[in-house]
This record gives sequence, C-alpha cells and structure tokens, in this order.
Amino acid sequence: MCKCKNTQGYFKNFLPAATMIPRLLLCFLIMPLSSAFAVFVSIENIDDAHIKRIAISPFDENLIYVGSTNSLFKSKDRGKKFEKICVFKDEELTDIVFDPNVADICYVTASRHVYRVAAQRKMIFSAPEEESVLSIAKHKGEIYIGTTAGLYFISEDILKWQKIGGLSDGVSVYYLESADNGLYIATSKGVYLLKDKNNLERLFVIREKEAAGEEESGILPNIIKIDIFNKKNLWLGTNKGLFVSKDEGRTWSKLYADGINNIIIYSIAQTTLEENSLYLGSSKGFFKVDLKNNCAKKMSDGLYSNEIFWVVFSSEGEIYLATSKGLFRNTYFSPSSNKATLQEILAKEPSIYEVQQAALRYNETHPDKIRRWRNALKVRALFPTIKLDYDKTITTALGATYDRVQVGPRDWGISFSWDVGDLVWNSYEDDIDTRSRLNTQLRLDILDEINRVYFERLRLKKDVTCGSFAQEELFQKDLRLQELTAIIDGYTGGYFSKRIIELSSR
Repeated sequence: MCKCKNTQGYFKNFLPAATMIPRLLLCFLIMPLSSAFAVFVSIENIDDAHIKRIAISPFDENLIYVGSTNSLFKSKDRGKKFEKICVFKDEELTDIVFDPNVADICYVTASRHVYRVAAQRKMIFSAPEEESVLSIAKHKGEIYIGTTAGLYFISEDILKWQKIGGLSDGVSVYYLESADNGLYIATSKGVYLLKDKNNLERLFVIREKEAAGEEESGILPNIIKIDIFNKKNLWLGTNKGLFVSKDEGRTWSKLYADGINNIIIYSIAQTTLEENSLYLGSSKGFFKVDLKNNCAKKMSDGLYSNEIFWVVFSSEGEIYLATSKGLFRNTYFSPSSNKATLQEILAKEPSIYEVQQAALRYNETHPDKIRRWRNALKVRALFPTIKLDYDKTITTALGATYDRVQVGPRDWGISFSWDVGDLVWNSYEDDIDTRSRLNTQLRLDILDEINRVYFERLRLKKDVTCGSFAQEELFQKDLRLQELTAIIDGYTGGYFSKRIIELSSR
C-alpha cells in the first residue's frame, strides 16, 4: 500500500501525517499518458544518443532546443527535423533556458561558460578556475548562474558579474526556479529562497550529521519546481525521492509511493491539461504521479532507457523526454479522466474492421479467396482439354481391306475436346462448396476470437487508464494487456503492434 509519512531529521519543520498529500497512483499501461493510449517514439534525426536537456520556446512551440553531452540542436518544426548548431569543445552542456521576456533568445550553460544563443552564439560568462557552471535562470530582469562554488548574477544593463553572499564556500547550485516571491535555489546544502540580493533564507535544511559519529544524511536536492496550479506548493526532487512543501518551503514532507521512494529524481514536470498529475524523470525511468489517488506508475512503453534526464510538455500535451539513449516524444496526449469516452480509448489504434481484415488475409480465410475460385470456375468450361501424343501414324489406301494398311513414321499429335456439360454444371463446384464451408467455419472462429480479444483489450485499457490499483494488481493488468496485444499480433502477423506505432507517430 502507498502511504505518506514524515521523515525526521532532514528538515526544519514537518507537516503532520494527516495533512500530507494523499497516496500516489499509477494510471495506465502500454504507454497511456493519461486517458490516451500512446507509445513513445524515438526521434532519430539527432546524431547523439546521450540527451541531457530540452527547452521549448514560450513564444513559439515550433522552436525547440535540445542539448546532448557537448552539442546543441535546434528544431523549427516541433522536433520533426533537428540541425546541430553548436559544439562545445572540451565542455559538457549542463542547462538550457529560454528568455521568458524576449522571443528567440536562449541561454545555454556548459562546464566553463554561459552562452546567449539567438541568430548567433555569444559567450556572456566564464567560470573562475576550479569552478563549473551547473544552472541558469532569468529572474526579474537579471540573469543568475549557479556553479559548483556559489551563485552569480548580472543586470542586463551592467555587464559585470557579481557573486551572491550568504552561501557557504563549496556550495554547488544545481537548479534555479524563479517565483513571484523570489528565486528558489536547490543546492548541495539544501534549498534557499533569495528574496533580494541581501536577503537569503534557508528553507530545506540538510543536517550534516544526525548525531555525533553518525553518517551524513546524504540527501542532495537536484531540482525544485513550483506547482503550476498552486503557487504555495513546492516540489523537490532529490537523490532520495520526492519531497513536497505546501507552505512555500517552510515545512516539508517526503512522498512515499512504490517505485519512487528513494530514486534519483532529475526532472519534475506538469501540464496544464492535468491538474492532479506530476511527471518525474529519474534514474529508474519515467513516472507519472497521481496526486489525487496518491500512487505512482512507471511508464515505459516505447522507451528503452531508464535514465530520464529531462521532461518537457508543450501546451498541447506533447511530451519530450531526454534520455541516455536518445530523444523520445509522445505525439498524443489528452487529460486523464475516469469518464474517458470510447473515442478517446480508440484514439491512435486500428479499428476492429481493420484488424479483422488483417487477420483474415494473414490466415488465408478471407471471403475474397472463395470468390476468386468461383469466378475462375465460370470460365473453366470454355477452355478445352488438350491431349498431346507422340506415336506412329497408320494409314489405309482408299478401298483397301483392313489387313492392308501402311504404318508410317513416328509423329506428334494434338487433340482438343470440350465437355459442354461443364457450362451448365462443373463437378469442381462440389469441391469449392466443401472448401467454402470449411473456410467459412474457420473464418468465423478467427473473427470470434479476434472480436473477443480486441474488445477485452479495450475494456482492460479503460480500467488501466482510468483506474487506481495496487502495484501488484496493476502489474497483472499490464501483463494481461500485453498478452492480449500479443494474441492479436499472432492472428495478424504482427500487423496490430506495427499499426499502433505508425498511428502514434503521426
């Protein structure tokens, strides 16, 4: 059972267990992002498999930047085509952020430098010796850069970088999140809120040691996000699971759910299409968290990587994943609902008629086969029976007796004959009638099985998509759903799964 409880020793304050976010849920299987049944598709036109970051322009969602280990790629058509525009020599890309106020300007951080990318690339920051750049954000007209040794900022009208005081030496700044009340900072020493240049408040406190002689707690905040539906709620992804604050960071609680209890969380994402869902990119795969039912589900259909470094949604619900084995996209998404319509369930899947026709043709039981036989039989009587022989010729003279014949040399002979009765009735019709009955019975058996499996699969898909189940029960349902898919593939020669992937990639 999924449950939430307080974690003692890691925070300043704790929420009572009764006030914590309820249990987390998993919703569906073979890649239903919510009520939509969808499959992740790999985007192949990027020549680097290790993708670390994705950024979609807030002004034009056709514009997408993708960062690999040391290269930057750009797409102007929602990811259909990418071109490599930058290669960072002797550096590793660490972050990509679009300017929230100026169209087409993007900030890219690499190990040693920060670049402003627009029509051209321009370096705007170089890290001091022994420091590496980790993160970047634009907050209230100023650019903030997190490094392995603190936080820097610059005003756009003053090209001089300054370091923020208040952070102890050696603090790594992993992520920056701009908010109305300040800048949230996820660091190796906890979470801070920068209200202004001289006001830095520590929110999430990591105790160096539980007590004398004990080991360090080992929690590292990787990413902090403000809930897009409730600005007072904060989500914190760490190397030991997911934490939440419902009062702007003053108190914190850990969310416990099967699968995400102690995983390393790299990315947190939400979409305006789903109010009660949270999506996590982690070291153990891609997870959907249902905040209403308080459970989590790993979503992996079409993915062949467990390292999910970044998760991004478009406003229309398209989801992009940066993984250790490439860039993946889910091209269909619809808000989850326990009242999913049949049209939503059937979206991006072949119809029952299409599956039936594929099964009949694959098993050679289609009615067209018997129809072709009958049409061929109609014209068969018009074709003669041809006999070819090779023998001696025998001739008799006119008026000669029977015993006076002449035997000639060997020669070829050919004869034609017609059975006029075949024009009225052909004996082969009995064979066709017999085969037709057998073919019809086999066809009905196949259609009966296809119909049963197809609609059982739809009902199960609806349950998995919109229901709430314990982990073991959900595993069994997922397994049965894949079993039903395999049965239909067996009847159609793999056509069913291929068609689903083809429809999902449109």
